[in-house]
Amino acid sequence: MSKFIILDDVFDEQTNKAIAGFDYGDREHWYGLGSNPTHERILEICRSHFDLERIVGYEMWSNPSNPDWHVDCDERIRRDEKRYVFPQCSAVYYARVENLSGGVFFTDDVRVFAKTNRLIMFSPGMFHGVSVYTGVRIAVSIAPWNMRVYPRGEPVP
Repeated sequence: MSKFIILDDVFDEQTNKAIAGFDYGDREHWYGLGSNPTHERILEICRSHFDLERIVGYEMWSNPSNPDWHVDCDERIRRDEKRYVFPQCSAVYYARVENLSGGVFFTDDVRVFAKTNRLIMFSPGMFHGVSVYTGVRIAVSIAPWNMRVYPRGEPVP
């Protein structure tokens, strides 16, 4: 059974500003547990809805544009082995939204408008995307994993 959860007003102003002001770079990055306590507050909320007991870390990124239809997965396994391996869940936190036109998060049957301090969480394997937009939309994506993954551009040891 798939879950899709929307929560509003999840963090205090200080936490929200810290998340909005973080430098996410231009791609996904891997974080071991304990490396970013502010962002891991998002994971703590996810723990209330998904089994995160065995996670070893998480991928985190912020898209400066609208990602087309996709699914959060281990991209190396998808590319090299032609199969999907999913994180324990996926989460998108809207740290800052201003003067936004478009930018609607969508799945086959759900539409969610971006709103500052809103968190959406959803089950693994759910295809989703974001409509074209103008304005400010700082959306932080987090995918917790039970195994170490290597995001695109990160060398495998």
